Amino acid sequence: MNILLLGTLISDLIPMGLVVALPILYVWLTQRNKQHETDKRSEIAMAIIEKNPDIDIQEFLNKLNPPKESYKEKMLKIMHYEVLWGTICFIGGIVTTSVIIAVSILQGFVEEFIPIGSIFGIAPLAVGCGLLAAYNNAKKTLNNLKDND
Repeated sequence: MNILLLGTLISDLIPMGLVVALPILYVWLTQRNKQHETDKRSEIAMAIIEKNPDIDIQEFLNKLNPPKESYKEKMLKIMHYEVLWGTICFIGGIVTTSVIIAVSILQGFVEEFIPIGSIFGIAPLAVGCGLLAAYNNAKKTLNNLKDND
């Protein structure tokens, strides 16, 4: 086989192998970790039940597996992050765009500042606006939820 062909074949197969193998490995390790945690919990529960048969099983399982957050609590946490990062990105985008405009005016109109301004000014401004719009939408959805949801 030609060395050049072998080199291009290897240079093509390694990235493709990484793109395919790494996600599969990640999913496998995550599932294996979850299964291991479940097995350990069940072993602990069985050992406690064997040593003390008079224990209230439901109370013990609630302590072992604490109840998960409700949908409303998860939504409030997400809304907090949306408003936080939305405000940071929005203000950062406005400041960066203002600085780029000021520097452009002071230096005379220089076309080099346009890509920098669009990357570091307009992109965070757009992300901030999107996050604040998502926060506004989530707030409306949260107001429509019932208290027991």
